[in-house]
Amino acid sequence: RGERGAPRDTDIDDATLVARVRTGDGAAFEVLYDRHHGPLFRTALAMTRKRPVAEELLQEAFLRAYRHIGRVRLDEGASLRPWLHRILINLVYDRSARKRPVSGPLEAVIDRLACRAPSPERNAERREAARVVAESIAALPDNHRAVVVLFYLHDMDVSAIAQTLGVPAGTIKSRLFYARARLREALGADSRITTEIPVAEVVRHALS
Repeated sequence: RGERGAPRDTDIDDATLVARVRTGDGAAFEVLYDRHHGPLFRTALAMTRKRPVAEELLQEAFLRAYRHIGRVRLDEGASLRPWLHRILINLVYDRSARKRPVSGPLEAVIDRLACRAPSPERNAERREAARVVAESIAALPDNHRAVVVLFYLHDMDVSAIAQTLGVPAGTIKSRLFYARARLREALGADSRITTEIPVAEVVRHALS
């Protein structure tokens, strides 16, 4: 399409796409959706542990983004994803305030960890570790769970999480410290887990 060497829509930066959306360009918003919906869905699923709920929250997040796109001011080359993540996570907070989601089944998480086990004993231990960590993440306060998801699932650093959630970096550090302490405590309290398994390893598998 277009002249030789002309940039494709998928090559255009978010700031330009946002500007186009403001002029009524629906195709530009579709590009933004295609670019960012995958990571946002993984966040929603990791926080709610229910696929239908995650899909509903994802759609509502993009609907709100479209309605309020006029508020966005992006520098050239900047990503829209932090803003989208903030919308999504606020929706999770709102839903949780109305009704605390019930923990979903852990079989998929447990099976993923089990298939990596080098022995039946290690297999059983990792299954138990997965169960403990998944339940502990679900029991965290929403704002702490959001930090865990962004840090371990999306490999975001403290400053990026602070920008996404709109809170000071020091607050993010304290929430991450608290969450890690809770997860380590939960793993250490289970007598069936005799081998020290890195929290980061188990959390990343549990959220993936």
